Amino acid sequence: MTMFAGAASAQAYVGGTVGFSNFSVDCPGGTSCDTQDTAFKVYGGFTVAPHIAIEVAYIDFGSTTSRTNLASLNYYTVDSSALIVNGAYRWDFSPKWAGVARLGLASVSTDISGLVGSDSDSSINLYAGFGIEYAVAKNLKIVGAIDLTSFEVGGSDGALNAVSGGVQFSF
Repeated sequence: MTMFAGAASAQAYVGGTVGFSNFSVDCPGGTSCDTQDTAFKVYGGFTVAPHIAIEVAYIDFGSTTSRTNLASLNYYTVDSSALIVNGAYRWDFSPKWAGVARLGLASVSTDISGLVGSDSDSSINLYAGFGIEYAVAKNLKIVGAIDLTSFEVGGSDGALNAVSGGVQFSF
């Protein structure tokens, strides 16, 4: 009976967010550096205990570009995305508001291309996230999220973060 009671309280959900990303990188060889871009995240999760869930997410952090003074040529462009597996802990502030803390691992894929060639790299990095949720209806929430990880490519590394908002649907 206990096994069936736990399964009855389990709940699956999916969501998506859109926002902006920031690459914390140096811009060697360039005279200007655009370190912000549009980010999007899609995710799904499964509640395994009243406040604990397991999630899988994909985040496209967009790209960062370093430019030269020579006719605004791109010195290099870095594109990053991540596949994430994490645990999530939710706590209710009120019947409609909840906070979320996430911790897990991210498989970060990064491509660099520019005047001196191109390179690709994948690395497993620590992932952390924080969020807030507002229940609009029983199965629909408006969500806000901050996602943090890092990347490595071509002998360089840097921090990635995204701030985004969207919706989550439970079923």
